[in-house]
Amino acid sequence: MLVLDRHRVARLIELAELERRVTGPERVAREEDVNLFIKAVYDDASDAARAEFLARVKQMPTSAWPWSAVQKVTPHPGGVVYSPRPGALAPAALVLLRGQTDSADADPGNRIPEREQPAGAAWEPLHKALDLWDTATIKKWIAPQGWMTPGKITARLVPNAGGIIAPPGGGAPRPGNGGIPNGGTTPPGNGGADTSGGQIDPQPAPAPAFSWRHPAVIAAGATVATTIGVTLYALGRSRHQPAPLAAPATAVPPAAKEST
Repeated sequence: MLVLDRHRVARLIELAELERRVTGPERVAREEDVNLFIKAVYDDASDAARAEFLARVKQMPTSAWPWSAVQKVTPHPGGVVYSPRPGALAPAALVLLRGQTDSADADPGNRIPEREQPAGAAWEPLHKALDLWDTATIKKWIAPQGWMTPGKITARLVPNAGGIIAPPGGGAPRPGNGGIPNGGTTPPGNGGADTSGGQIDPQPAPAPAFSWRHPAVIAAGATVATTIGVTLYALGRSRHQPAPLAAPATAVPPAAKEST
């Protein structure tokens, strides 16, 4: 069995992406992360993996260290690589990850069959993705509990898009229900539909999506706009209309003044 730490593989993918895009002060600041990663995987690698790793990084400029260890190898411009040797396009640090020494406390989820083993044929898509550094495919093989088994990864990579399900006991396939796991009859918890006759309870129609172009919305909007317009017009007229003149005070008759 091959011990391939999925968490370290994911970390290498992250560092390789950083190497491709970070520059300047940020690149210098992240060098320590690369150094720590390389030291950890180098310490846990076999002597043969260490020798192959050093042989690869020696071909790169010394000034590019440590990023050169996590750098993806790209073909020359205009060149086409039909059948590269295993891992030729992957970062050099992948050699260390593929050459990790086994131990009693190794995570069982990190163990996968080697290519030479009889069970290794089912894992060839993962080995090929590592060879070509197809990070999108590699990520799909990584699961919380371990590497995805070939059966599960096949269902994950090739979903039942046609909805064709073979009935129990063989026979011709029949239209399914979009990949429902309980035999393609009816979704669980649908109110107990009677499946003996192949009938399925009708599902409620989905609620219509809200749209500002709906006639009811336009009518309501027009009503609101009219109300607001009338209110603003009334306020404008009241603001510009002159206030009514106050009535003059009634003059006090001279006779009343004398009597007082």
